This record gives sequence, C-alpha cells and structure tokens, in this order.
Amino acid sequence: MEEDDQKQELMTAVWYSVSEIAKQEALSQGKTLSDAYIASLAEIVFEQMQIMANDLESFATHARRAVISMDDVKLCARRNDSLYNLLSKTAKDIQEEASNKRNKRK
Repeated sequence: MEEDDQKQELMTAVWYSVSEIAKQEALSQGKTLSDAYIASLAEIVFEQMQIMANDLESFATHARRAVISMDDVKLCARRNDSLYNLLSKTAKDIQEEASNKRNKRK
C-alpha cells in the first residue's frame, strides 16, 4: 500500500509540474488548454519517466554498477540529438564546476 501512496504522490507532483509548464507556454502563445489535455500530457510524461528509470537501471546493471552515471543518462538520449547535446554540455559544465571547487579548496 505504501508503494501505491508513493506512486500517487509522484504522479501528483508530475501533474502539477506539467500543468504549470503547460499553462506558462499556453499563456505565452495566447492559447488555452483543457484539463483533459493537461492530464493526458502528465500521464505521458509519467509513463516516459518510468520507462527511462527502467532503462537507466538496466544500463547500470549491464555495466555491473550499482549507481546510475551520466553516461547512462546520455545513453537514454542517444536517439534525440538536441537532448543528447544539451545533456553532454550540462555534464561538461558540472564536471568543470566540480573541478573548480576542488582547485579552490587546495
């Protein structure tokens, strides 16, 4: 029962986030969205999150690791060039920031 509660809480959080983003985008374009559209979009996002979580776990397990790495995340995005490039740039920025912090401590 606890797992169902956690799943419902997560779905509620996803719905809220998707709703806020969709409403902002619709407002900026002068459009209106129905509640049914937002609910459907949130459900699609939630399903994609579950698929990605399973894929990430499988990639890490296949590499005999217990921790999901940035390479696993980039592997999930390999068929979407713009997403892959964005993730690669973000990963590089994070690595540089961590390196700078380490150098400042020394």
